[in-house]
Amino acid sequence: MRIEPFSLLLLMALFCVPGQFRRIWGRNGPLYESTKQLISSESFKAAAIWNRTQEAIYDHTERLQLALNTLDEQQRQASARLERFFGSQYSAEWRACSKKHELQVAHFNRELVDKYSICRNSLDNIMVHFEQEIVLEASFLGRASQEIEAIAKTCKTWQLKQAGLNHAGVLLCTVSGIGAIRQRLARCLELCDDILLEMETEDLDTPSCLFYHHLKMEFDEVFAQIEECAVV
Repeated sequence: MRIEPFSLLLLMALFCVPGQFRRIWGRNGPLYESTKQLISSESFKAAAIWNRTQEAIYDHTERLQLALNTLDEQQRQASARLERFFGSQYSAEWRACSKKHELQVAHFNRELVDKYSICRNSLDNIMVHFEQEIVLEASFLGRASQEIEAIAKTCKTWQLKQAGLNHAGVLLCTVSGIGAIRQRLARCLELCDDILLEMETEDLDTPSCLFYHHLKMEFDEVFAQIEECAVV
């Protein structure tokens, strides 16, 4: 049966008796090195967890930002076409063709701005909600590796190099410190995963955005008819 370093140190801390301890470890070098390696290993694992989580956060944020950028670009295009429609520097043919669609375009002019604002607000709210929740939980994931490394100083692991000092207390401090960070790390990771999963299934095509996209398609069709009429 293979005993993990974490469990091995815990057993040492529980059953360590000063006299026996010296006979087992001699100069205490192996114990200090094992503790040092344990802290380094746990710190590395925590950093790896944060790196994976950070990548997932970035991917989800990028997906939402892309939806916002696409929406803004569609509205810029619509605004440019509306400005062109109502411009006075075009040919008589253009004005004659656009006249036939005046009421439709006036309707689009009002509705596109209104529905764009509603859709933009809904996406902004999703972004704010996601950022608030993920930052709250991910903040600990981001510093867990450093907190594990700090255990060496907090628990004075240097004492493990010297005989006659409180080795059992150092080991218990180290083990309990890493254990507490492990537990909190697991809770935060679970919550982050839940938030990311919720974001993954979040439908960015909200009702207001679907309405806007449909309206924009209708406007593009009308504008295409005007352009086709003007060049005939």
